[in-house]
Amino acid sequence: MKKLFSYQKNIIKKRRQYFRQEKCQIAKLNLQILEKLSLASVALLVFFLFMTPFIIKGWKASPQHIIFLPVSILFCLITFLYNKKGSNSPKSVTALCILFNIILFVFIILIDVFSDASAPSCFMPMLCVALPAIFVFPLSLSLGLIGFFEIIYVIAVLMFKVPAIGQYDVFYAVVSFGFSVVVANIVLHLRIRDYQIRIKFKELSIRDTLLPSIYNKQGSQQQIQQYLDLNNPSVYCSMFFLDLDDFKRINDTLGHYNGDIVLRCIGEVLRGIFRANDIIGRFGGDEFIVLVKGLTNEKVLVDKCLLINERLSSYSKEKIGIKVSCSIGVIIVKNKETDFDLLFSQADKALYEAKNSGKDKSALRYYNDVKGKVFSHKIINT
Repeated sequence: MKKLFSYQKNIIKKRRQYFRQEKCQIAKLNLQILEKLSLASVALLVFFLFMTPFIIKGWKASPQHIIFLPVSILFCLITFLYNKKGSNSPKSVTALCILFNIILFVFIILIDVFSDASAPSCFMPMLCVALPAIFVFPLSLSLGLIGFFEIIYVIAVLMFKVPAIGQYDVFYAVVSFGFSVVVANIVLHLRIRDYQIRIKFKELSIRDTLLPSIYNKQGSQQQIQQYLDLNNPSVYCSMFFLDLDDFKRINDTLGHYNGDIVLRCIGEVLRGIFRANDIIGRFGGDEFIVLVKGLTNEKVLVDKCLLINERLSSYSKEKIGIKVSCSIGVIIVKNKETDFDLLFSQADKALYEAKNSGKDKSALRYYNDVKGKVFSHKIINT
């Protein structure tokens, strides 16, 4: 029982995450579906009104059928104009979709119940089963709408239909609701599974192939820019740009296998020193980048530079038998507006200064949005 409860809790969590993180994409998809479905409903209604008299002798369109057509055309026009406007507000799109559902249910109930009290219903059960598979709604909203109109439908059937026919309509209503619950759960499960697969592949595409625990160049750049966009125009952070000293010599003399071990060592060092929410990435062959969120304390940053080289030297000595060092350029941003290109450009210059000062060195600068001006700079012997 405990496992079942935990499983159900996990499913609910996944559903909430899906609707929270994909709300804009869901709104876009629902609007596309709504535009096509509203147009299809007009076409089907016209076809139905035209063909039915030839199939059922003596059949005549009821007032409900006649009113349904202009209402459907009007709603189709509203949907088209809204989509053309280019506004995909999740709340507005959901409201439009709910309105469409309400219109459908109201007219289907009017047609199935009041057109002919002695004829069995045929549209309501189909509508209840089909709708959960069409729109992307939370289960509570989807089944809530269906359940509400099913109750109204059953009450109307019991009040106005011939009892001999009405009992079958009520039975079909109960069965169709059961099927709608199953369909809604299955379709939502498939959509969430598809979403998780897409997220997994997206995550893999921004991870380094050799060091999956850190980002690749594209991934680190995207993540850093997102952080900067969120915090502009008042950014507080520090960027580390690292380059392994004499890495080509390691590959040439010890082989690429040992070179890969060194890369794994620096990846492990960076993950151990920086926080889980800091952005760590491999920017090139032996170049690494780290964005430390919110940290601008110079002493702490200096200590991190020292610690990086200390641990890298220790790990590499243990793994391949020689001590490996790295050069580090650090840019400190305090209450500034910036973007990735500007920040990286200055971090690259700081790294260049560190490398020009000799191996195993780190250079710190304060970020300056006026190109070429340096607020503060020091070389730290590590």
